[in-house]
Amino acid sequence: MDCTSEIKQYIENNFSEKRKVHTEGVRVTAIKLAEKYGADPQKAEIAALFHDMYRGVAQNTLNYYVKHLGLDSKYVDNANLAHGKIAAIIMERDFDIDDPDIINAVSFHTTGRAGMSTLEKVVYLADAIEPNRAYPGVDELRKVAEEDLDKACLLSLKNTADFVRSAGKYLDNDTVLAEEYLEEVIKEKNWREKMTNRDYALFAAKTLSDKKAQDIIIIDIQEKATFADYFVICSGTSERQINSLVDDVEDAFAKEGLFVKSIEGKNGSGWILMDFGDVIVNLFTKEMRDKYSIEKVWGDCQFIEVEE
Repeated sequence: MDCTSEIKQYIENNFSEKRKVHTEGVRVTAIKLAEKYGADPQKAEIAALFHDMYRGVAQNTLNYYVKHLGLDSKYVDNANLAHGKIAAIIMERDFDIDDPDIINAVSFHTTGRAGMSTLEKVVYLADAIEPNRAYPGVDELRKVAEEDLDKACLLSLKNTADFVRSAGKYLDNDTVLAEEYLEEVIKEKNWREKMTNRDYALFAAKTLSDKKAQDIIIIDIQEKATFADYFVICSGTSERQINSLVDDVEDAFAKEGLFVKSIEGKNGSGWILMDFGDVIVNLFTKEMRDKYSIEKVWGDCQFIEVEE
């Protein structure tokens, strides 16, 4: 998917010097942000190069594209919103770029949207903070961008929304939804950062309880062990159920951004151990739980009550 040479040649032949400087600034910034926050730098470069492909085009030409590409009439006489939508269609049609993440990054680089991917955030933010940008608040935005991609995107969206509203112009609903989405993402992120190992043990226990595991207990082993802080123990009615419970716990933790380090025992042994670092989840058949009696081995530790 190396089409950068073709795109650069188009830019060289068709862009004004001012637009060339801006595009190069976005390209360099997007690559840096992609490397910092885990997006694909090559995809970021392509999207950055293409994002303003139709920004300097005459309004009547943009209106022609809006009509003949089947875009919403709200884009008529609105170059700021239309140029990204047109570019996203043309890049796929004429440049054979069919990666949906790149297409979305170009399409929504002005408005943002709910569910923005990391690449979309990178391109959106790069457009706002590239070195040639000079507007009130851009220096603060650059500082936030060094610390948190989501917070920086949200700040930029809010600044844009405030400006558009104050100017009495049309605010695209995608921007409103993007604000709401990022506010929720940041809220969840802050919640996860405040979670303690005890909270995660309780979270595992609740997940198991919701999935009908039996006899769930939590043992605080901090005073007796160096390899973990908590054991979570439960029973299943069969090998099949405990294997299903393992999948449920793994999925629940992954949604919270915590991934299992290892899973041992998925071989019909009747005991599966999930290692989350400071929290270890043990799932037993009733027979194997009685056999190994972990509760007795750690009987001098604190047991935390779990409501099923």
